[in-house]
Amino acid sequence: MDKQKRLELGLLKIGELAEKCGLPISTIKYYTDLELLRASDYMEGGFRLYNQQECVLRLKRIREMLDQGHSIKEVKENIEKILVYKVLVIDDEPEVHDFVKDVLKPFSQVEVNSVFDGFSAGMVVGEYMPDLIILDLLLPGIDGFKVCASIKGNPKLKHIKIFAVTGYDSPEYKAKIFSSGADDYLPKPIELIPFRDKVKKLLGFNF
Repeated sequence: MDKQKRLELGLLKIGELAEKCGLPISTIKYYTDLELLRASDYMEGGFRLYNQQECVLRLKRIREMLDQGHSIKEVKENIEKILVYKVLVIDDEPEVHDFVKDVLKPFSQVEVNSVFDGFSAGMVVGEYMPDLIILDLLLPGIDGFKVCASIKGNPKLKHIKIFAVTGYDSPEYKAKIFSSGADDYLPKPIELIPFRDKVKKLLGFNF
């Protein structure tokens, strides 16, 4: 298999995976020996090839559990239970929650959770640790701009992707939400195809 074909299939050599994730090769080898990571294929000579999507998610969950004080033994015992992409919807409109759940329902690798105001969001985000937040900009209790800035200003949360949505679309709102740290943006009513394309990009998930 040539390199171009291999990369199109999302298969990385150990050094490529280590570089992608900012980790030493020795760490990838260690997690492989523990069976926390696994090879998806092999090159001539028996060199391992890793599925990028699966391994990036696994390494993210390993890091989160270790940061929470879990031992490697506990990580190994529990990691298979949490290998999903976590999406948190923060919006006061129930129909937005229903829309997101309906769009993502066919994909077993995606889990969707909901909160309906900014105050509740502040309590849930740090505990749930979503991979992606769908964030309304105008929320009861606290505005979405402040929620976004607070998350992106927290070293433990800043890696979370934020996808802002609003029914009050304007160049000023768009500029303000990006300056608050949002990773992407769509006006309401949310259109299905642009929404799915942006979610795919933000999660790095091929569906």
